[in-house]
Amino acid sequence: MFLHHEVMPPEAGEPPSDTSDMVRQYDSMVRNQYSDVTPLRAAEPKVRGRVLINRAYKLTDTGAAVQRRYTYFLTGRTAFVVQCTAPPARWAAVQDDFDAMLASLRPGGITVKKETVRDAAALEKLKRGVPVLVGSWPAVWECSAKAIGISDKGADGKRALEITLAFQRTDIGRVYGATKLLFGMMKAGKSDDELNKLPNDVKEAAASSGAFIKNVGQVWGYAYGEVLNCDPPIERYRIIITNSAGRQVGSVSVSKEDASAILTGKVTASDGQRVARMYVFE
Repeated sequence: MFLHHEVMPPEAGEPPSDTSDMVRQYDSMVRNQYSDVTPLRAAEPKVRGRVLINRAYKLTDTGAAVQRRYTYFLTGRTAFVVQCTAPPARWAAVQDDFDAMLASLRPGGITVKKETVRDAAALEKLKRGVPVLVGSWPAVWECSAKAIGISDKGADGKRALEITLAFQRTDIGRVYGATKLLFGMMKAGKSDDELNKLPNDVKEAAASSGAFIKNVGQVWGYAYGEVLNCDPPIERYRIIITNSAGRQVGSVSVSKEDASAILTGKVTASDGQRVARMYVFE
């Protein structure tokens, strides 16, 4: 049994009511780690809180065939991630013990002191986690994380986390350009009629803008939690976009304050003009 728990900061907001996207992405990440994985039915254990993900698999880990269940649940502000593993032939005999352990988990009774995270430690986690995250995306958005670092003096003079993503799709430059144009028009308060008058080739590329911003948001959203307690603080998140040849086509950045507003639901996609003003395109 492997257990990880973490007190979620207020900036993380509440999890979505529908976690199906989280589950699908988790399945993809497990498949990327274990080539022979087979999904299994998994009865949801009783826990003190809300289960967000509960998935079971047969897979081979370090040469051994095992049955494994991943359960991710939230109790108050404490997130528990529990991995239970046993040989397939032994699983039925130990499942009740696993379930009893999960049912006993609860947050500690003391206030957790906020701990400062060193840049090197945060970057090490990001260099492991970002490739796994982008590896779970659909094939049309295939990309790789080429560089992850912290700039002590960003364009606005503030410390910035910079992550470079190299996309394989040949039209990434057009998609980026169309997204930049759309966001600029939304910032200016352009009407739907004006958006509909865009050239057909721009509208064709813009059809992928929503997915593009969603993917970029997943990367900085994940990174936000890893560097939140860095000192000095990270004030901006910048995602650098390159094509498969390594040529930079642009970048998308968001400030720490705006990132917090988006993650906590203070600003939603329905606030199009407000969201557009939060993103900076190079």
